[in-house]
Amino acid sequence: MENNSRDIIGIAKKSIIPLFGLLLICAVASADENQVAKGREIYTENCASCHGVSGEGDGPLARVLTTPPANLRLLAERYGNPLPEEQIARFIDGRTDVKAHGPRDMPVWGKRFYPEAHASEREIKERIASLVAFLQTLQRAPRSASRD
Repeated sequence: MENNSRDIIGIAKKSIIPLFGLLLICAVASADENQVAKGREIYTENCASCHGVSGEGDGPLARVLTTPPANLRLLAERYGNPLPEEQIARFIDGRTDVKAHGPRDMPVWGKRFYPEAHASEREIKERIASLVAFLQTLQRAPRSASRD
């Protein structure tokens, strides 16, 4: 009887740990999917008019801009895959100029998000992180954005 109890406990331990790991992975995947969905919404509202729905720089306003919008599907070729989240966020929020563009033609979205959303700096960073997560899905070989 005592051996059976030990066997049952051993089996339970071996089953629970992988099950817990699977649940954790599913929760992270769901959070990532939510972040990407939010990023897609932000992109559609704020970026697609210039960069295009697919991110190729062919949005309806692209032809009237003095500097053509970047093909965002090629970011990983230049910056690595997964995308460096912090570096891409700096382009979006205006902390880093896009040197190839010369003067800053792209709106500084980080500042623009404040009055639109009546949001805190933390919330703005979360919105930009969601946008970067969505941009990652546009890359030729999508992976998770890195925090480097």
